[in-house]
Amino acid sequence: MLRKMFPLILLAMVIPALVVAGIHQNPKTTVSNFPMISGSEPTLNAPSSPVSYPIPAIDEVNEIIGDTFRLGITWYENQHNGTCGRMNTLDPDGWRQFSWMKAEESGAINRHIWWNGIDPNGTQVFPGTGVAVESSNRGGFVNMDVYNNGAALPTYHQTPTQGGVNFTAVSADLVPHAGAFLDFLAPASPAPNVIIWPRMQLSQNQTLHIVSTENSPTAGNAQQQFYLPATYNPGTLSVTYGAWTLMDWTQTIAADVNTSPVAGSNKTVWAWTRSREYAIPDPTLTYTQLNNDIHYLIDLDGQNPDFSQAVNLTNFIPPDLSLLPDTARANRDTLRAYTDVNCFIDHNNYVHLTFTTRSYFSIEGTSYWNASLIWHWSEQFPDTFSIIGDTSYYGYHDNIDCGAWNVIAQRPSLGEDAAGNLYCMYQVYDTDTLHLTVAPNFWPSGEIYMSVSTDGGMHWAMGTNVTNTRTRRDALPGQSLSELTPTMAKKVDTYCHIQYTLDTDAGNILQTEGAWTESNIKYHRVPVSLIPTTPLAPNIPLHVAPLSGTNPEPQPVQAPNAFALKQNYPNPFNPSTAITFTLDAVSTITLDVYNTRGQMVTNVVEGTYGPGEHTVNFDAVNLPSGVYFCKLTSGQRTAQQKMVLMK
Repeated sequence: MLRKMFPLILLAMVIPALVVAGIHQNPKTTVSNFPMISGSEPTLNAPSSPVSYPIPAIDEVNEIIGDTFRLGITWYENQHNGTCGRMNTLDPDGWRQFSWMKAEESGAINRHIWWNGIDPNGTQVFPGTGVAVESSNRGGFVNMDVYNNGAALPTYHQTPTQGGVNFTAVSADLVPHAGAFLDFLAPASPAPNVIIWPRMQLSQNQTLHIVSTENSPTAGNAQQQFYLPATYNPGTLSVTYGAWTLMDWTQTIAADVNTSPVAGSNKTVWAWTRSREYAIPDPTLTYTQLNNDIHYLIDLDGQNPDFSQAVNLTNFIPPDLSLLPDTARANRDTLRAYTDVNCFIDHNNYVHLTFTTRSYFSIEGTSYWNASLIWHWSEQFPDTFSIIGDTSYYGYHDNIDCGAWNVIAQRPSLGEDAAGNLYCMYQVYDTDTLHLTVAPNFWPSGEIYMSVSTDGGMHWAMGTNVTNTRTRRDALPGQSLSELTPTMAKKVDTYCHIQYTLDTDAGNILQTEGAWTESNIKYHRVPVSLIPTTPLAPNIPLHVAPLSGTNPEPQPVQAPNAFALKQNYPNPFNPSTAITFTLDAVSTITLDVYNTRGQMVTNVVEGTYGPGEHTVNFDAVNLPSGVYFCKLTSGQRTAQQKMVLMK
């Protein structure tokens, strides 16, 4: 069952202010523990701002950029509780395929996964309706990818029997593009509680990479995240599952996974949020659920990933209590990763991550209500964090509640066109006080924005509102349109292919925000020619600058006898370089070099080595200039580093 992953926040009604790293202002919100959802259906009254405003004399006209099409309906507007993953795709045959969670009626007593497809000529398989994917007692929270023959593989969780436990499951379209599905239950959970809310993508070798999160029964407790590989055989119409592997512990349903589009490469990336409040998580303790970093793991072949080798991407600088009573300086970084992250691998095989941050003041235990930033990072420019979405663009109002577990700018989703341009779709709440729903809650409407980068993600154009859904002041249920839980296909052609719920009463009914209404599932195609490439969004630092007169922030030091692969030296190199690795025990290892297509180009060394540090020489005299990856393997443990050969 869905758990209460949405916050209760005590709001101080004061003048809004945007918080970025290095700029410290008085916090506006006291952070309390975010209750989980328990029981058959969630019930929570999120905080609101009951203030009267005048009703505008004239409604504004919607000015949608691109075209929209109805795929089907749902009474369950919130499709995900954080990271949305991928619910739609543009497949190699030119078909657009979509999946969603459909509640059949008010109250969502009957809830199932539905599918629809659009052929290359623009004809829907099931015009405006779709078809049910599974016939379990209850299904929900779907992600989807397609097999190499075009067959859709929706991945979701379901309750096979009434009152029973939830299982992760995969369905397969038995005839590509037909909408005739057979479902396959995954193995039972190894966790004390069920693990659900899956995200899934297929690699080039057609491995299904699934990540799911434990449904913790207690508010604010640490939850386990698990990885599950699977394979689909269209000949025997069967799905074969591997074993669940513990990835990490988390407190948000934010994990994502993505795979390489490069032929012959099975490179895979996973990313998630991890609380900074525990070194060893204790499921019996309560944490704030705001104090998070982004962690990620890249594996070149996508097989037997070793999540102990994950990298802390954000590594926010903790408070320095020696600087008290000057809390502005003592807080150090005042950004933290929030509840969503999106993974992507481009056609040059570089990993990209986008994620959302909100403010967090560790010493005071407080946060601004709505201030949020959407960031981009890539393997190609590993020392650069660039801004995609910044709430200061949108004239936001910090005292307008966006609803449980929402901030103004959130839910990023990346795609790429054939020219290598990157596109990011994301959601923004319109907190203009003249565009809010009826009292007493005054919920804002969600909008869909698009941004583009023409330089690999180093710089992004300021976002363009492509839905322009202006809710009139005091709109009643059925009249308040709001785009929620958007997702975008990875492949961009002359269009960006977007899917979202067009809610007809802003707010999240699962948290008793707004009313139960029937909502459309929309396909929105946005011509790339209508997405402006300028002006560029200004970049800001992710971290505070080192304090004047003090030493730089200390960096983690690798234990001398740990399993690790150090950065080669020199790097870049021509034509030889030294590669150093350390082992924690006598180990049989291989040290191999791969190109950016994921192909092994040479074996450097192979054999048994003792514990401690070892250095070998790598001569690339016979290789062309370019980017390479060095991978150390011992059993199921791997470590890797990027190398640049410049001749």
